[in-house]
Amino acid sequence: MASDPLRETVVIVDEPERSSALRDGLAQRWVVLEPRLDDFGSVAEDQVGAAVAPLATGHYGLIGVSSAASVAIRHALQSPESIASLVLISPLAVRPAGAPAGSTHDLESRLPDIQCPTLAVFGQADDTIDPVAPSVYRSRIPNCNVAFVYDAGHDIAAERPQALVNLVADYLERRETFIVQNRASAINP
Repeated sequence: MASDPLRETVVIVDEPERSSALRDGLAQRWVVLEPRLDDFGSVAEDQVGAAVAPLATGHYGLIGVSSAASVAIRHALQSPESIASLVLISPLAVRPAGAPAGSTHDLESRLPDIQCPTLAVFGQADDTIDPVAPSVYRSRIPNCNVAFVYDAGHDIAAERPQALVNLVADYLERRETFIVQNRASAINP
């Protein structure tokens, strides 16, 4: 099924068994593509690119959820010309201090190379994420905003679905003018 050329495209990279609330909420405004990945290993970003290329026209928003956020980050690094904005929901790409080096460490070191506007979203009560992770994303990704969803843990889409949809939709629509402008401390009306 080809995407509607009059509507923008959003690609969601997530584990297949997760809640569809985000997909359904965003589908009211965008053409939403959700490629199914065989795994979340090193070839997954190629699968995302292969699945999206024939369907997405021009730039698209890219959303990565939990462990799939690493795939979204790799895809954004591999295809920067295609990504209009990146949203990372409960991302697991930043590891706790003292964790052994590995592919996630290599990915963490590449965060400064992300070229598109980025939003990192965390549940306020998420005990899965390292507490310093939000500040790491904010300081290492050049144009990164961080948002917290209150009364939510790691699975924000299941715990606070409407809050997540509203937050992500606002960011996809307004990017740099999202809630608080990146260059000023004034709240937008």
